[in-house]
Amino acid sequence: MASRLLEPSLPRMDGERARRQVIEVAEALCARIDELATAVAQAITREVTLYRATEPVPFERVVHGCATNIRSVLNAISAGTEFDPSAAAKLGIERARDGVPLAAVMEAYRVGFRALWDVAVKEVTGRAQMNGEAVQLLTTKIFAAQGIFTAAMTAAYRDEQTRRLVGDESEREILIDSVLHGRLFEQWSIWEAADCLRLPAQGPYVVVAAESNVGTEALPGIESKLRSMDVFSAWQLLPDLHVGIVHVRNAKQLDNVLALVSRMASNRVGVSAQFDDLRDTAQALRYARVTLRGRPDRGPRVTQFDGSILSTAAVSAPEVMVKLAMPIIQCFAELTVDERDVLFETFRVWLENDGSLRAVGELLFCHPNTVRYRLHRIEQRTGRSVTRPRDVAELSLAFEVHRLLM
Repeated sequence: MASRLLEPSLPRMDGERARRQVIEVAEALCARIDELATAVAQAITREVTLYRATEPVPFERVVHGCATNIRSVLNAISAGTEFDPSAAAKLGIERARDGVPLAAVMEAYRVGFRALWDVAVKEVTGRAQMNGEAVQLLTTKIFAAQGIFTAAMTAAYRDEQTRRLVGDESEREILIDSVLHGRLFEQWSIWEAADCLRLPAQGPYVVVAAESNVGTEALPGIESKLRSMDVFSAWQLLPDLHVGIVHVRNAKQLDNVLALVSRMASNRVGVSAQFDDLRDTAQALRYARVTLRGRPDRGPRVTQFDGSILSTAAVSAPEVMVKLAMPIIQCFAELTVDERDVLFETFRVWLENDGSLRAVGELLFCHPNTVRYRLHRIEQRTGRSVTRPRDVAELSLAFEVHRLLM
């Protein structure tokens, strides 16, 4: 026996004529399912923010989902039975598996049901002597269906998402590895990768690479600690490193991240320059690794790659650059490590201060004549002059290669 269509809390509309007219409209719309589904799918891809910006689901699947839901709604209205939201539940499961955010699916349902209502109203107004009570009844039924179907979809989506959490962690590990090594984007879109990694789809990001013992996290619990600071991140343990992709909204947030990492780290930590596109993650990891090269006892525990043209050029082809820089560096082989570092540091500070001997002296706590003497020693040993731009460029690159790679 047919059961009641609506919940007891929904208003009941009396009148055989109104019910008959609603059935006629529902049957007429049923005959146009394919047309209606396409129109509703077009409204979704046009009005829903995510669907407008990208294609989380192929259009033909959006059409199919619309057709299944619309058919279920109209069949229930024409038969006078309760709504069966199993089609919505199935779609909720599918969209959870697709990785479409729940908010976007809910927005799609809102747009879709409004589009269906618009079509139903046009069908009503196109019929002569349409009972006003029938219009009200049809509107009530469509909006009741929206609530029932959206609730069923949401519950099924969340159940599927919960069920997949255990498997997701394994998938997330694979995905992080793919992103870090540049193997991802042949099969995944940036949006899909960011959603699975629980990262914002747009940067800025940095890659953090912390030296670790085999099988041990260098920064235990770092992801949850960062999340408590409203910082999203994704981490993986590599054989020699504990690596994270960290989203940093602004300079202050980056400073907070670096401060936390510095407090937690017991070994050296390298941090890449900021980047905006997840497709650049592999290169960012390479730059973060670069800061870990050289003497372990040199410099601060946490070091960020500066992303300058000079530094990037120095590490763009490490083996080649080391080979090219070696003849210049060997000119200082007779000096002790400390003596060599003093000369290299003086040259670096001299460059950063536009060749001002006074400024360099103040920063390095020595007399300008001492700065001049150190630069002269560099000239004597290398055969290059700090007054010739080409020589300065070669020295700059050679010393940067030494700082980052040797």
